[in-house]
Amino acid sequence: MARIDFRKNAASIASVISGLLLVYVNFILFSGYPQLFSIINLMSGLLIIGIPLVVKYQGYNKVKRIEELFPKYLGDIAQNIASGMTLPQAMRTASNNDYGVLTPLVKEITAKISWGITLERALHDFAEKTGSHLMKRNVQTIIETHRSGGSIDTVLKSVAQSLIELERIKKERSSSVYSQMINGYVIYLIFLGVMIGLSSFLIPTFRFNETSSDLEQTFKEIFQSLVVIQGFFAGISIGKLAEGSLQAGIKHSLVLVVFGYSAFILFG
Repeated sequence: MARIDFRKNAASIASVISGLLLVYVNFILFSGYPQLFSIINLMSGLLIIGIPLVVKYQGYNKVKRIEELFPKYLGDIAQNIASGMTLPQAMRTASNNDYGVLTPLVKEITAKISWGITLERALHDFAEKTGSHLMKRNVQTIIETHRSGGSIDTVLKSVAQSLIELERIKKERSSSVYSQMINGYVIYLIFLGVMIGLSSFLIPTFRFNETSSDLEQTFKEIFQSLVVIQGFFAGISIGKLAEGSLQAGIKHSLVLVVFGYSAFILFG
């Protein structure tokens, strides 16, 4: 997993460097060609911002998936304990099941315990590796219960049930704000239409002297920047509203920025 993270970070760094080089070449060679200049700027922006954001969103999505699968893992362990196994035996047996993206982490816990590493240390490392505050909190609850000698299978069932309930509430919340998310897209499209209308129809009518063409280009660049800025923050807001996380808004931001910028280049 560390190797995968290193590759993702290296890909993000390489993408940013490539984007910056493309920006430099664009300003040197193509600044006199507005249409081509804008298209290359869009490509540069995707390299500098888009790819690193996609990598970050993939990490967020993976953590979210781990949080969804963790209750199933806890439930299997609790069931094994109820059948008469000790906690390490129950975890070792559960590690043979398929938990998707959680499977490598589950097998790592079992391997560490078999190497003589304490259960608490293995669980703590697992929680740290996921990078999820929710997972850290639940793992800490399990560790404290194990220390106090409480009924571990009961605690595991309770934690699993609370996670399932929390996930259900999140999905219900997403469904309830779906219409608001659509409203966010509609509002952005209206804003985009206004910017294109101003750039294509209103600004060209104010031609009073020789400097008006420069002024018109300046306004177009301002409107173009507003389209990108509005798209980015509108997407972040939609993600926060729909899924309760700013990181979830990355995909919405990319869609709005790419669509808005492209539409403005073509029609603005």
